[in-house]
Amino acid sequence: MARVGSSSSGRSVDMSTTEKCGFGLVAEDEIKKGEFVVEYVGEVIDDRTCENRLWQMKRLSDTNFYLCEVSSNMVIDATDKGNMSRFINHSCEPNTEMQKWTVDGETRVGIFALRDIKKGEELTYDYKFVQFGADQDCHCGSSNCRKMLGTTKSLNSILLRNGYSVNSHNQYVGCWIIDFDRETKVHTLQFSDLHVEKFNLKEEEWHFLLLPEYLA
Repeated sequence: MARVGSSSSGRSVDMSTTEKCGFGLVAEDEIKKGEFVVEYVGEVIDDRTCENRLWQMKRLSDTNFYLCEVSSNMVIDATDKGNMSRFINHSCEPNTEMQKWTVDGETRVGIFALRDIKKGEELTYDYKFVQFGADQDCHCGSSNCRKMLGTTKSLNSILLRNGYSVNSHNQYVGCWIIDFDRETKVHTLQFSDLHVEKFNLKEEEWHFLLLPEYLA
């Protein structure tokens, strides 16, 4: 059964609205380098559950992910059972970082200041997550901005029934998601022969491909 991480108080923080990244979290007081800010809490789930939830969100065009990978096969989902820490936005040059601690035999995740943080300054950390589907633009505005969220290879491989729209065979074909139009909700898929075609995946039968080697 999934557990819910327990909350632990830190420095005083408050929610704010950002120009491009929705809600954010700001410091209500000055925070010194190395100080504990807040604990990241939520429902503890395994990798398979995490993947299923991410793809369900993708199908619904929901881009608000509140997931933190703690260790192998252990992810904290703060979507429904989290605290204010889930509103901390990403930055390629963050002022906080996540640290894993073991407390009474249980893994906990705390957010700590990387440098002195001024009162009213937005709190950020580097998400470093695996992006599902087409890459997502980064709007952190730092001088070291990587332009895209995530630092590891995208998990964007799927199995699509029938593959090409002109294929009448009842089979699944492996392909990659290479783009997603947020206005039309249409995905651009590339197949092993480099053929590219657009699909509305809400109208297709497809599955997330856990083993990208299938496409090799």
